[in-house]
Amino acid sequence: MATAARIGLGITALAMALATTLPPAALAQDQARTEERLTPCPVEGGCPVEGGFYRILLPARAAIGPPRGAIMYFHGWQGSAEEVMADQGLVAVARRLGVALIVPDGMGRTWSYPGSPGHHRDEFAFIGHVLDDVAQRFPIDPGRILASGFSQGASMVWNLACRMPARFAAFAPIAGAFWEPLPQDCIGPIPNLIHVHGTSDTTVPIAGRPLRSGYKQGDLFRSLAVLAPGCTSAWADEVRKAPRPEGLTCRLATDCPGPARLELCLHGGGHMADPAWVERAWKLAMPPEKPTAAAGARLTFP
Repeated sequence: MATAARIGLGITALAMALATTLPPAALAQDQARTEERLTPCPVEGGCPVEGGFYRILLPARAAIGPPRGAIMYFHGWQGSAEEVMADQGLVAVARRLGVALIVPDGMGRTWSYPGSPGHHRDEFAFIGHVLDDVAQRFPIDPGRILASGFSQGASMVWNLACRMPARFAAFAPIAGAFWEPLPQDCIGPIPNLIHVHGTSDTTVPIAGRPLRSGYKQGDLFRSLAVLAPGCTSAWADEVRKAPRPEGLTCRLATDCPGPARLELCLHGGGHMADPAWVERAWKLAMPPEKPTAAAGARLTFP
């Protein structure tokens, strides 16, 4: 915390010094670059925690403003945090929303959730360490973090929604669900979750598939039945009878107990991810920001 305070003071002093010599646009750009340079994590390897590393990109003015929300994104099989940070589409989404982008690094370029071929570490303990470290180092609101990911990273998100629902405000997995054997049940209550999947996906089919190694990807509808019992029982038949969607077609569960938003969105494509789907999930599922003291009764948004 002391480090963060020194960073904030240093950036404030720099802004005051430059204000008399630079136009507003140039000042804002210089300040944003300064904040990113002063992020207290190594450029090589990212931020170390017990069990591994993560990378983070802070929004402009994060060091001197109120706490911001964040997207924690999980890469797919054989991916890396560094590759995710190079995804300009995802970075642009975080910029537009005014939130941080947090990217954990999978050990062995994979994730070791239940049913996964990876057995490198306790992923739930690792993500707990990442969340704790982020809260200590950066001005991030722990109540406004969205977990999203693609493919095997999406399966990691499903497991977090099942085992650690209280550590995230919402979940947005893309093209991946539980693996076999599916959990018998999940920690309640039902979380905010918006899942996107392609009906022509043959890499991670909606029905799942066995792999040569003996492992098996799980069925999406059976996964939904575990996460939210009774809420989506008719969806499998509805999807089988419906024509292949051309764009993104979404179903919202209406019979679930509690206020959570549970939504299934399908498209006619294959194994793919679009950063726009993460942005949509944030806008729909993320609780609004709490008003600041200076804002009175008005809600403020990133």
